[in-house]
Amino acid sequence: MWKFGSLGLKVLRMFHFLLIVLFLGGILSSFALILRLDLSNYTDVYTSYKVFDIISDNVVKIGAQGTILLGAVYGFFTRWGFVKHKWLALKWLLFIAQTFIGILIVDKLMVSNLMLLETEKALALTDPIFVHNHYLRFYVVIGQIGLTLIALVLSVLKPGRSRTILSTH
Repeated sequence: MWKFGSLGLKVLRMFHFLLIVLFLGGILSSFALILRLDLSNYTDVYTSYKVFDIISDNVVKIGAQGTILLGAVYGFFTRWGFVKHKWLALKWLLFIAQTFIGILIVDKLMVSNLMLLETEKALALTDPIFVHNHYLRFYVVIGQIGLTLIALVLSVLKPGRSRTILSTH
């Protein structure tokens, strides 16, 4: 089977870096907005939720889906494969898990709250479902950031990899 050469690997690495920046940057941007959100001000909350939706659809999802696609390219068309190294398999699983968490939990909570804001207007801010969804989304996003940081540590440290120690004698 055809495999990428050194130039192809550099291009893949460049796109991998760009996609991870989109993914993590989008999550961190949304998180920063959540931290500064005043739940007593309808206009601010509604505007923020519209921005969350834009960031999710145009930044985070592109980064997440692109990274998964690029991971498949790495798995099939490079010597790295999917499970050649345990740290790489764990990183792959972490990223797929957090992508599904984002799609199945974070986005659904965000869309549900946005619908409540559009139908109930300012009354949504005191709706127990809205408040629950908001805080659950907040804690799940913290979990996603944590998983991303674990994947980053795995990428840098590559645990289980043998290391050669250079002698200075």
